[in-house]
Amino acid sequence: MGIVLTESDRGILRALAADGRLSNKELADRVGLAPSTCHGRVRALEEAGVIRGYRAVVDPVAAGAAISALISVAVLDHARSQVTELVPMLRAIPGVQQVFLLGGDRDIVLHASTADVASLRELIRVHIGSHPDLGQSQTQLIFEHAVGEAPA
Repeated sequence: MGIVLTESDRGILRALAADGRLSNKELADRVGLAPSTCHGRVRALEEAGVIRGYRAVVDPVAAGAAISALISVAVLDHARSQVTELVPMLRAIPGVQQVFLLGGDRDIVLHASTADVASLRELIRVHIGSHPDLGQSQTQLIFEHAVGEAPA
């Protein structure tokens, strides 16, 4: 990481995690810094990789995806050394929101959102079940998802 976080940095991270659309002036006011100092700290956090990006958080249901699920997948033995190379392919599957690499009996968890159960079944059949490097999978439906506070 290469950066020592100050209390101001932690305040910036909390504020941006709550509302990534804050203007620099609004952010500076919230954390009690001069706008130029705040801008410099945000740049330093970005350059150090502490802030990795900004994105819109889309409600899958409002966007037409009525079904959300976590799909746990085991990677077959012959592909274990290439697990990280599978991530871009998995991330590109339509409906996949997030990809997590794990330890344990399942190597990967996908967070996917689809229009309906048939679309979820098709995602699993076409993209996971037929992939030569992926083995057994288990699907759990998500009934509710609450995002936590930023760890800053």
